Amino acid sequence: MKKQILISFLVLAIAGSASSAMATTSISGEVTIGAGNTFTPSAKVGIKIISAVGSYAATSCHMNGTKEYGTVGGTGTTQDPSKIYSQAIPSQTGATSVGVPDDPASAIALSGTSWE
Repeated sequence: MKKQILISFLVLAIAGSASSAMATTSISGEVTIGAGNTFTPSAKVGIKIISAVGSYAATSCHMNGTKEYGTVGGTGTTQDPSKIYSQAIPSQTGATSVGVPDDPASAIALSGTSWE
């Protein structure tokens, strides 16, 4: 649960610091957030984030896991921003060091219909 809360915090920080109308990023190693704060996901965990001025969507998974997790936040989202969703992990064919989650559909929705 702590990991999920940390991911949500990271998403909010990136969404809040995005300087363009839409920002997309993948995180698999150390990143700098804001004025020198650093974040590194757990080993073998990949994160994908899309953020816009008022919303964001993020997905994450562990390379050896069975589930990927996703969340949305902000205004105009099409899924419940108070939930952390999960679904079967996408195929990790070709992944060599970190999990590769699905790309969020947009800054207001996770892609696909199997999120629970």
